[in-house]
Amino acid sequence: MSPVLIALIIIAVMIALFIWEPWPIVVTGIAASIAFCWTGLITLSDVLAGYNSTTIALLCGMMVVGASLFHAGITERIGEAMVKITGKNERNIILVTLIVSCLLSAVCSNIGVMTAMAPLVTAMCLAAGFGPSRALMALLFGAQFGGFVTLVGVGSNATANEVMAQNGLEGFGFFSITPFGIGVCILGTLYFVLIGRKLLPDTGYVPEFAKTEKKQLDKRKAIISVATLFAVLVVIAWNPLPKLVPMWVAAIIGALIIIATRVMTLKDAIAAIDWNCMLLVGSLSAISLGVKNSGLGDEVANVILKILGDNPSPFLVTTVIFFAASLLTQVMSNIPTIMLFMPIAISIATKIGVNPYPIAMTITLAGAASYGTPFAAPQNMITVGWTHYKFLDFIKIGIPMVLITYIAVVGLIPIFLPY
Repeated sequence: MSPVLIALIIIAVMIALFIWEPWPIVVTGIAASIAFCWTGLITLSDVLAGYNSTTIALLCGMMVVGASLFHAGITERIGEAMVKITGKNERNIILVTLIVSCLLSAVCSNIGVMTAMAPLVTAMCLAAGFGPSRALMALLFGAQFGGFVTLVGVGSNATANEVMAQNGLEGFGFFSITPFGIGVCILGTLYFVLIGRKLLPDTGYVPEFAKTEKKQLDKRKAIISVATLFAVLVVIAWNPLPKLVPMWVAAIIGALIIIATRVMTLKDAIAAIDWNCMLLVGSLSAISLGVKNSGLGDEVANVILKILGDNPSPFLVTTVIFFAASLLTQVMSNIPTIMLFMPIAISIATKIGVNPYPIAMTITLAGAASYGTPFAAPQNMITVGWTHYKFLDFIKIGIPMVLITYIAVVGLIPIFLPY
């Protein structure tokens, strides 16, 4: 049996189990990673490496720092203050969440933005008297939208630039992607506020970091908690020495400060970490590597070349390339997806004699359009842990967003990057 067929079978079974959900989604995720190992597509070391990553360390640290706001009694005050502005209106809270997360994730790591904002968003929802699940999904989408706004918004943007340089093209400028990102932000925000949120149930689930008894405001703890969170965010947003103080190191130091100053006990800090979420994120790394090693991406690329034929139109190239890349990025990390498709896209553009930059921008945007499945990106897995949304919930709200991203791409390319 070919590696591609093996990978397809594993993915198909995994998706079926995600939909049927005979057992928790984390069990399915771990089982899928083990299946890739058992079939020889990845090694046992690859499986274990996913649970020993800097992403896991970043999430653990930020969950502790975020939970400290609840233990200091400050989140309830903030939530009540924000609700006075938004009113006890879920739509307004979701709109504010989308706008703020879009702005922050344009210059910060989207995972960092999400873990920093999640306690505040949760507090706003609880103060308003409803569950936080829909607003936390809005936080995920806002963070993803914002990643399109600048070259540093998401790691795959920088990867696209590197691959372009390797193929003889000058990389995009810092703001080259901005018109497309703004388009995605505007259309995506309107979609989520007016339509998307109505497609999602309120699961009523409250994340682990917010599961603490109501605390009276402790000014000393509140000052330490807010100052620590602010300092960590500054490092995440502006870090001139990334090798000296990576994001995950800043998050862990922040968590240690919280424990050392007795804002939280060690027991409380451990309880604040959503371990199901950590296991899901760890299994995602192994699954993505298994898909990559199987050669499934190469097969998809070959199919694209057959579909396009000898002399395709630029619009057809853009459409086929976009949907192929956006489909693959739902099951494989966006960085490998872009690394695979970018050289193919540049080659096709050169072959038909059109400007390669709009095709390259299409790949960059499509590769990061990871909305459609829980395992499309680590931040999606985090949101599963916070909301308990199911596979079909992601499909219902995510697939229309992929189509909206496509509309933004094909609508704005003739204006800002003509063929």
